[in-house]
Amino acid sequence: MHAKAYAQNYRQIDLTAEVEQASPHRLVTMLFEGFLTHVAKAKYATQAGQFELKARNVDFAMDILVGLKGGLNNEASPELGERLFELYDYCERRLLDASARRDIEGFDEVDRLIRQIKEAWEAIEPQAEVWQATALAG
Repeated sequence: MHAKAYAQNYRQIDLTAEVEQASPHRLVTMLFEGFLTHVAKAKYATQAGQFELKARNVDFAMDILVGLKGGLNNEASPELGERLFELYDYCERRLLDASARRDIEGFDEVDRLIRQIKEAWEAIEPQAEVWQATALAG
């Protein structure tokens, strides 16, 4: 096995271990990070004329958006859940359009939108940890 294959296997093992040990809050953060990574790769691939690589990364990013939409909990705040669903839905449409048109600004737009949500999500992490500890103790 080549060194590159070994490195890829170790990265997969590390990711699997991180997912298994992650809190629900961290898992959502990881989805945001994965989305942003794939959008950046799609943008780079578009600029480099590597359209198959662009398409693969757009597909990964789209899958993450579907997962984020599916994970919304509307019970706690129906209005927030609805707004996030609409935002993720918009990002899906915008990402597909950016991919089809090879529109760098479209990739930048969805990056900015999701980055804002990610930053807000990360800001509530201390409260999420307290809530989880309370829920587990109760």
